[in-house]
Amino acid sequence: MSDSPYDFAALADFATQRLDAVAARAAKLARGVAIMAVAAAILAYLVGLFAFPKSFRTIWLIAGVVVCAIPAIVLFIAARRVKRVRTTIPETAAELRKLSNDRDVRHALLELADQNDNHASATPLIKLGQELNALRKAVTKHKDQLINAWQNITALTTLPGLVAIGTIGTFGLFAFSAIAVVVRLLLGTD
Repeated sequence: MSDSPYDFAALADFATQRLDAVAARAAKLARGVAIMAVAAAILAYLVGLFAFPKSFRTIWLIAGVVVCAIPAIVLFIAARRVKRVRTTIPETAAELRKLSNDRDVRHALLELADQNDNHASATPLIKLGQELNALRKAVTKHKDQLINAWQNITALTTLPGLVAIGTIGTFGLFAFSAIAVVVRLLLGTD
């Protein structure tokens, strides 16, 4: 590959198309898991109202909202960040085009552009996030100049962690609901 700005501009555009493909897939996942987290939060909150004794219900009215809402909030933040990635892809491409002299950015973009066409849809999101770490490290030294690129790459590399936190929290709420109902039925007192 030559070092001409034209070639680099095409490389930046192609690499951001790959970022957009990853973001499209990630947005669907984050939105789906967030909806499940909301359902789990509502269920856990209502079960808590049913399962806890009257003396603890007043505390649960407030504390339960906070505890139950955390996984859903984390997942909606992740979904919102990924949605923003999709709307700012043109700005990201323009920002990355400005870095034609940075060898690390050029190398990271070339790795991203060299992936086959179905890589974004066939690779697990955790692995895709890890693959974007090279681009994130290359852009880090320019993060003050590349506001959109930095935020978008960070959103995509941190998404698997946020989804994991939200998913674990959601399953924790489901487990809490099941255990609370069983304990309430076994004890049967109010």
